[in-house]
Amino acid sequence: MNEIAILIIAHKNQEQLELLINNLVSDFDLYIHIDTKSTINKEELISKYPNVKFYSKYNIIWSGYTQILCPLFLFREASKSKYQYYILISAQDIPLISNEAIKRRLKEEDTSYVVSDKLPLPQWKFNGGFDRVQLFWESDVVGNSLWDKLKRKVICNIKKNQRKYNLRRPLYKGVEYYGGSTWVILRYDAMEYLLNFIDKNPKYLKTFKYSYCADELWLQTILGTSDCKTKNEHITYLDWFTGPEYPRTLRIDDYDAIINSPHFFARKFDIDVDKEVVHKILERRNSTI
Repeated sequence: MNEIAILIIAHKNQEQLELLINNLVSDFDLYIHIDTKSTINKEELISKYPNVKFYSKYNIIWSGYTQILCPLFLFREASKSKYQYYILISAQDIPLISNEAIKRRLKEEDTSYVVSDKLPLPQWKFNGGFDRVQLFWESDVVGNSLWDKLKRKVICNIKKNQRKYNLRRPLYKGVEYYGGSTWVILRYDAMEYLLNFIDKNPKYLKTFKYSYCADELWLQTILGTSDCKTKNEHITYLDWFTGPEYPRTLRIDDYDAIINSPHFFARKFDIDVDKEVVHKILERRNSTI
């Protein structure tokens, strides 16, 4: 069995997902969650890649609670096989270094990678990140039924009154809140610590319902004060500043900056926007050891 599992969250573009699978499947065990609203053909992928584990459990809503539930589900599934490392990426990521280089680097550095800094974060809006969880947000309500519209309106009014009268939801007792990147590499000890904490604190996750972008908080808060060996470093190259998308959808003009970064992966890519940059990066990484 491989010592490294790569967990991938996918929601669109089957061609790009298959490109990612083909570049990773020979050296890693892959666990892939496909959004329930996606047009990706899960049955076709199961047939083509019998050694890859595919799931389709959640309708993932950007900034909502399912962005926590989905990676946690993949963590639990993969942890049953007790890997040395668990790498969480999205299907819009591309590896920048070869599979051998990924394995070698993890073996040499022998650590988890979790960007986790104590709140409040000066670069984050909404009270340095605290209001992501202390206000009620409409993120989890996306339907267009009369009931959904009413629910959104009620939650929105609650949030307005919270701000007006400085009322906040209570934070979970006994923890300090940390924030950082969703995308992580967890060594076995960090994975065990994470799942044990959640199992021993069943009410903890519920505090993130009706929150905003708490996928950048829940795991980071648990591991931010743990004794697990961790590097506070990003595993992915991202461009949050150039636009027109935030983060930027990377294009061929970004090629030099991408390949000169020290990261394991880069994101985000979309072959419907720029296919050339994806193939050029993969050709380069597959020609090096």
